[in-house]
Amino acid sequence: MNANAAPSDNRVLLSTTLHHLDLNNNTCTAATISAGNSDLVIYLDELLHEISAKPQYRAYELSSSTTEFATSLSGFYQAQSLAPTGVEALAARLLRIELQTDSKYGHLNPSGTHIRKGSFLQYMYHEKSLCHYLGVKVDHHAFIDETDLRKRIGLGQTQKNFKACRVTFDANGTPQDALIFDTNPRPSVYWWREFWELRQLRSDQHNTETAIRGVIKCLNPIKKTAPTDYTHLRNAAITAFKQNGSLDFSIFVDNIFTNYQPVEQSLLQSLPKIVQKIKDLPTTNKFDSQFTLVPASVPFKRMNIAVSEEISLSYNEDLANLEDKIWSSKTIDGRDVVVIRATEAADRFKFKPWTEHGS
Repeated sequence: MNANAAPSDNRVLLSTTLHHLDLNNNTCTAATISAGNSDLVIYLDELLHEISAKPQYRAYELSSSTTEFATSLSGFYQAQSLAPTGVEALAARLLRIELQTDSKYGHLNPSGTHIRKGSFLQYMYHEKSLCHYLGVKVDHHAFIDETDLRKRIGLGQTQKNFKACRVTFDANGTPQDALIFDTNPRPSVYWWREFWELRQLRSDQHNTETAIRGVIKCLNPIKKTAPTDYTHLRNAAITAFKQNGSLDFSIFVDNIFTNYQPVEQSLLQSLPKIVQKIKDLPTTNKFDSQFTLVPASVPFKRMNIAVSEEISLSYNEDLANLEDKIWSSKTIDGRDVVVIRATEAADRFKFKPWTEHGS
């Protein structure tokens, strides 16, 4: 059942197991991982690398030291291998939990099933002088075998839909925080709560507020040197955080910052460093990189800008398409002006044609 593989990226694989879960037939079948099956060994190594490098995760902790998972982890660490009793118990537990979940929620899916058939992989490995456990459920996909042109079901080589749980042991063998990875926008509750028996370390409220505060702090240095860019990026970030739904922080960063073309040319040199600092925020500021947004937890409500000693401009900080509603321009005689697209209050001020010169 166990198989050793060559180290990859300073990672030493101690043990790997594979079980196929079939909800239709209520079976959990252990698969033999042979060193001679190079395709499978390569697939397992690639999957381990992909998950280890994945920046999207949410942190949890063991709800108790006496749960089935916690007990299995203790045995795995002591043996420095995936002990058969523990891996079989966890695989059987996953099948049981998935059957219960499918029975409860399957009717909500048009196909009549909530959970797809798949394989459950478990790894023990050393990396960066620490020992890690990784459990992965990979959904099966249909494909046409080019040899006999028949439809088959199996592990997808390029398209991988998975859920994963990684636990790192400290130098004394004590399990630390559990990281949950999920290719779905929101981690499946049955996966982290019912199966692994974990509890969340951080609330969605904490993640929302801590993340957006960190982003705005990273932008503050360009407030005076690139005010136009600062206003645009700040508003775009806050607008994204005031939406309902899930947020993947790395995708958020790419969408708003990575490919942004600055108005102020001097920002071209410093922007990559700012973007990298924002990307590092989940680690430096301790929030999850995947969470459900709580718009009410965003502390930024209105932006107030003094446009002169006598006049201030105020607008909601989640103003979509800001540049189409408020922008700067020059009059025909060269005076700087701020233009507001007014659909309701234009008749409260004196009308001046754009060709009119001021006094």
